[in-house]
Amino acid sequence: MPEICAVNYIDHVGVAVNDIRAALDFFAANFGAPDAEVVQLDDQAVRACLIEIGQTRLELLEPLTPESAVGRFIERRGEGLHHLALNVDDIAGKLKILSANGLSLIDSEPRHGLSGAIGFVHPRSVFGVLTELVEN
Repeated sequence: MPEICAVNYIDHVGVAVNDIRAALDFFAANFGAPDAEVVQLDDQAVRACLIEIGQTRLELLEPLTPESAVGRFIERRGEGLHHLALNVDDIAGKLKILSANGLSLIDSEPRHGLSGAIGFVHPRSVFGVLTELVEN
C-alpha cells in the first residue's frame, strides 16, 4: 500500500492579479480584508501578499513580467484562481511520497516561498489544479 501525503489544513488560495494594489483595495472595500505587506519574490518574478479572509488566507500574485509563470497564466486564462496550498509537515518527505506515488512534481525539492518552504505539484496530477505544499 503506498504512503500518503497527510495534509494538516488548507493554508491558502492563490489568486493571480494584474494589479496587486487594486486587488488589495477591492478585498478591503468589499470583504473587509486587512491591508497586507506586499513583497517582491524575484525568483518567482512576482509581487505577492497574504491577506486574511475569514478563516483562511488569500495569496495575491502580480507578475513582474509577462514572461513569468504568473504572467503566462494570466495571458492564457485571465486573472483568477491560480493555486490551492495545502499545509504539511516534512515537506521534503511529502514531495518524495507524491513522486513515488506517480504524481508529476514541479518542485522535487522544497524552496522558499512567501508562506515558508513550498513545493508545487503539476496540475495534470491533481485534476487540473496547481497544488502547492507549504510547511510553515
